[in-house]
Amino acid sequence: MDAWSFSDVLIQPNYSEIKSRSLCDPTSDLGKFKLSLPLISANMKHVTGPKMVAIMAKYGGLGILHRFNSIEEGVEEFKESLELIQREQQILPAELIYKIGVSIGVNEESRERFEKLYQVGARLFCIDVAHGHHILVKEMIEFVKNKYADVILIAGNIATLQGALDLHNWGADIIKVGIGPGSMCQTRRNVGVGVPQIQALKEIREVSDEQNLNLKLIGDGGIKYTGDISKCLVYADAVMIGWIIAGTSETPGNVYQDPDGKFYKVYAGSASGESKNSNGQKVKFIEGMTQTVPFRGKVKYILIKIKENLQSAMSYAGAQNMEEFKNKAQLKAITFAGQIESKI
Repeated sequence: MDAWSFSDVLIQPNYSEIKSRSLCDPTSDLGKFKLSLPLISANMKHVTGPKMVAIMAKYGGLGILHRFNSIEEGVEEFKESLELIQREQQILPAELIYKIGVSIGVNEESRERFEKLYQVGARLFCIDVAHGHHILVKEMIEFVKNKYADVILIAGNIATLQGALDLHNWGADIIKVGIGPGSMCQTRRNVGVGVPQIQALKEIREVSDEQNLNLKLIGDGGIKYTGDISKCLVYADAVMIGWIIAGTSETPGNVYQDPDGKFYKVYAGSASGESKNSNGQKVKFIEGMTQTVPFRGKVKYILIKIKENLQSAMSYAGAQNMEEFKNKAQLKAITFAGQIESKI
């Protein structure tokens, strides 16, 4: 059976009575909270810091802080994110719970990190490991859920139906799907492991709908174009983005200038040697890479464009909201010639 990724499919246009794309509401339900823009900035060192968290919250998305720093630095970044959101949006503290995500791993240090972040107000946690269908993830989910009942837990990454079902049964509230599709990830090339992203999401969503499991899914990785976000949301409830917003003003890190006078920033995968070194980890096996990306200015312009393009896709599908979009949008496989014709 063929296994599809984003460049293998297009959304088939349907009859539509929507007179303006601005009438389409992309708000997505993630169970215990909603996102008016179903985008999540990747919990990567060179993508999401406090400034990115604040701007994602402002435009209806979510930022998840990375874990590639000391516990003390992670706590300070969470506090700074709280301050930035409150300053810009005048949001009450009780409403901030789901505006900031934080990351943890599965080792003993991560249990301490979890406790320290919880004590300063964090309630939305992401267990962030390369292979989420693993006993250490199961044990971490049980630890978190037994500790505090008010925590919302994202867990991953997985790429199979069984992985999603197990994470759900272990207690994860939201499941992060994607093994190796990210532009900075070398897992598929280096170790030959993974499932094409559309295929992974499709298999999980179809069983979730058939069995009324109401699984909440984040599609993580593989987004090259804004149209890929629309395709991903046919099956996912939110899309995690990294490369498409890398190099913007709000990403952590300095802006540099090359010998030709062009400005750039650094972008590194979470499993890259650079990211592991920054967290004091031993660099034994690398499944990520580091590269430079052009400086892109303010991220708000990218977020606005993504929203407009998503609303256009919804209009083409004849869908006024995301529930209708999932029911009406149909993905059609295309040939290599179709990819060339589609410029993807």
